[in-house]
Amino acid sequence: MHLHSFMYEVGEGVGEFLSDDEKKHFQPLTLPEIVKDSFGEGGVLSLVHAVILKKQIAHYIKNHMGAEGLEYVDPPFDQETSFAEDYFEGDLYTFLTSVMELLDSEMKARRRKFFSGLIGKR
Repeated sequence: MHLHSFMYEVGEGVGEFLSDDEKKHFQPLTLPEIVKDSFGEGGVLSLVHAVILKKQIAHYIKNHMGAEGLEYVDPPFDQETSFAEDYFEGDLYTFLTSVMELLDSEMKARRRKFFSGLIGKR
C-alpha cells in the first residue's frame, strides 16, 4: 500500500468525502480500526505493505520537517491532508507518528500469527 492510498482510506474511514447529510448518519472509524482494516486478513503480503507504508511515512517526515513543523506537501498524497487534524488529535506529524506506532503493533501481531501458523502446520 502506498501512502497516498492509505490517506485516501483514512478519508473514507472518517467520512471526509461524504456530503453533510451523509455525514449525519455516518459513524467514523477510529485510527486503529482504519489501520487494521487497511491490511485486511492478508498474510505475508499485507505485512510487506505495512512495512513499505511505514518506510514511506518516515521518509515523508524526514524530507518535509521544517522549523515550523511538518509541512503539508501535496505529493505524495495527491490530496488535501489537513482533514487528519479535524478527526484526530494533533497535527499531521502527530497523526503520522501515531500511524507508524499502530503499524508497528499490527506488524508485530501479524508476524506472531504468521509464524505460529507455520509452526502449527508442522
